[in-house]
Amino acid sequence: MRIGKGAASVLLAGALAGMVSGCESGGGATGGQSAHGGGAGGAGGVPLKSRITAPAAFDSAKGWEVEAGWLPQGQPLPYAVSGKGDAVAYLDKTARGYVLDVRDASSGRLLSTSKPWQGPKLTKEQSDEQSGALAVPQIALIPGAQRDYFAVWARGEARKDELHEYKEVVAVAFYPADASGKDVSPVGAGNAEAPDGEFDRPSVFPGPGGLVVTSYGGDSILVAPDGKVTDTSDAKVTLNGKAADPDYLMSFQGPAGLVTNGEEGAGGDGGFGADGGWRSTKVAPPGVEAVRKEENVGFGTDETPNGRIVGAVGDHVIANWLKGPDDVSAVHDLATGAVQATAPCRTKETEYGADVPDPKNLADVRPALSPDGRYLVKGGSVFDLKTGKGRCTDSGEDARKITLAAVGDDGTAYGLAGEDTPRTPVSVSVATGAAKPLPEATVTPDALTRGAGVFVTYAGTDSMHLIVLDLKN
Repeated sequence: MRIGKGAASVLLAGALAGMVSGCESGGGATGGQSAHGGGAGGAGGVPLKSRITAPAAFDSAKGWEVEAGWLPQGQPLPYAVSGKGDAVAYLDKTARGYVLDVRDASSGRLLSTSKPWQGPKLTKEQSDEQSGALAVPQIALIPGAQRDYFAVWARGEARKDELHEYKEVVAVAFYPADASGKDVSPVGAGNAEAPDGEFDRPSVFPGPGGLVVTSYGGDSILVAPDGKVTDTSDAKVTLNGKAADPDYLMSFQGPAGLVTNGEEGAGGDGGFGADGGWRSTKVAPPGVEAVRKEENVGFGTDETPNGRIVGAVGDHVIANWLKGPDDVSAVHDLATGAVQATAPCRTKETEYGADVPDPKNLADVRPALSPDGRYLVKGGSVFDLKTGKGRCTDSGEDARKITLAAVGDDGTAYGLAGEDTPRTPVSVSVATGAAKPLPEATVTPDALTRGAGVFVTYAGTDSMHLIVLDLKN
């Protein structure tokens, strides 16, 4: 495997997905004025023109919006919320390339705009609109101890120069989340490159150390915010005396090494831990066996480390644990593995698909934190990281599956119930776990900022809109 600052050779497989679909129309982002109107740092925002039926906690007449008229049909709108919950970043497409705009979440004031970024050339599969392949760049929040970054990444083809053939890559550029002004340059950029020109559903995982790109064969590449590309394929998680290769479907770069699952085995979920650091066998939740034992007739007793990572957000990983008839899920600190909260249920596994999923498929909805960092939601589970208590919102006979997308500082989470259309919009109390159905026409927020909600919707038009509505006082 060949590793360098500009490229890392790796055969990629796995998954990363967008959350919403768009419709194609000409031009770039538009609103009441151009998305760039007012200039970076100016007082002007983008006036709110659309009207949607939002949950009662939001003021449908106060906020700002941008229209992604450039977005091809069936592609997810690229956006992200800062770790402090005070800014919203999104991509616009111009004649010179993609531009990262960052706006104040409350006022819509343009804080920064990047220099145009040219993503890699689309592959043949991506160019086929019928394939459903991810064909637009995406944005991931990279939390850091001193500074957060927005990582703009895209799958495609690139080549060293005109004398070389195209290679399939995942190209990444990192921008400071707190940058200000116009024409902001990336602080670093790098490529993860497939040596044989074949990508089979690349896996891309954002974490504090940067963006991890993994492969079906166990290869793992870290692209750090400074642009350094590192081969982490040799990372090993030692569990119950055995070393395991990185899990290509669930690997995150923590402060002290790659955090990943071990190999699955009989009687347990396989365990997890950090390369050269903590391991799940030492951080099992109270009352849960760290190592599961199962009699194997004729072969003695099989011992398998318990626990399996099913998602991550910010500085936390979420894992499922086997515990008798009733399983447990827990939130763990990414740096130490310490248990931060538990719930008496298994949480839905996150699936990261490089292809844009069917709109009916909710598996791509990622875990989410409240802006103040106290609450965490994953699938239909809610956790209070201050009290350490978690609840299952969709348990019980005949209960419809709930997939939560966002949670606010007031402990109210929002999402959808059901796996087939029509799905029911719901709100959930983290304190009680009680789910409340909302009126059928309600549009639930895709993310929460401090004092506002982010809604990604058509808003009754043919183009996707990013709408930010104020919370009522």
